[in-house]
Amino acid sequence: MSDFDYIVVGGGIIGMMTARELDIQGARVAIFEHKTLGMETSWAAGGILSSMRPWAESFDSMVLSEHGKALYPYYLELLKQETEIDSEYIQSGLIIIDEAHSSKIKNWASNGNIALIEDKKNISCGISLPKHSVLLPDIAQLRPPRLLKALSKSLKQSSVSIYENTKITNLVTKNNRFQFVEFTGGKVSADAVIITAGVWSQSLVSNLSKDISVKPIRGQMLCVKADEIIIDKMILDGAHYLIPRKDGHILIGSTMEDVGFNNETTKSARQELLDWAYSISPVFSKAKPVSHWSGLRPQSITGKPFIGKMPSFKNIYINAGHFRKGILQAPASAKLIVDCVFGKTSFMDIENFNMEGFKKTLEFS
Repeated sequence: MSDFDYIVVGGGIIGMMTARELDIQGARVAIFEHKTLGMETSWAAGGILSSMRPWAESFDSMVLSEHGKALYPYYLELLKQETEIDSEYIQSGLIIIDEAHSSKIKNWASNGNIALIEDKKNISCGISLPKHSVLLPDIAQLRPPRLLKALSKSLKQSSVSIYENTKITNLVTKNNRFQFVEFTGGKVSADAVIITAGVWSQSLVSNLSKDISVKPIRGQMLCVKADEIIIDKMILDGAHYLIPRKDGHILIGSTMEDVGFNNETTKSARQELLDWAYSISPVFSKAKPVSHWSGLRPQSITGKPFIGKMPSFKNIYINAGHFRKGILQAPASAKLIVDCVFGKTSFMDIENFNMEGFKKTLEFS
């Protein structure tokens, strides 16, 4: 008999939500994380519950995103009751500044029956905005570090076995079936394994499949604090954004850097973010920088995550490659993969994210 029913490899938001869902379904679960649960890419995220360019998102990714958004209010309330940690879900609204795609944004909102406000008189954020700015009033945010603390506490209160600061050295297979994981100091077996290791997923399965292509894209962010309220809504301008928090801090994000696994912060990126914030409002010159950090986002070759069973293997699954949508899509991705391993009908066809489909397209969403 195996030590566990399922081993989840990777303790970011995707891995923790996947392990939690498996545990709720009554499975014997172990989760492995090479550092501390939730302290890598997920911790570095901003927490906007919207795609950066929802009007250009592929249909499959859009369905996953919208389902994730719909799950969050109830999901976070349950977590708060369970752990007494508030993930600070706020429906603060999102202002989009994008003149080049203005008509596409309006068509997308109209076709999707999404609330959109164009009249600048009704867009209150405390600063002057370009004429082409629009407001999506229903877009919410959450605070990733608080959500991750809640998930970690939830797992530690559950029957899930947690292996933190434990690096997997090998996934052992036999006759196209997963057998056990090896790590420094031992090995653990399971009936199946689910890879949720973000940018590290590809290296874990490189000897098993060449179809999984996930590369890191560094994103740097700043947190500033001002003595006065500068904005009361999130603002998105291309790849850059502002996120006001409950306690008066404001996040300024983010860069998009193809620098491999280099997770260092740089003075040039810090200045880039500050300069952009100043261009939005000179008031930001009075804000004091509090912290500067970076994270490595897992980008797949198509812009859609890999979710499902790995080709040629009967009990190896993957749930990775969500790029800038990891927080947004996490609850929906966890439900989709767990429904798959239990053979249940889910809210959408998981085949839309399978490996074979990725071979047929080279488009990024």
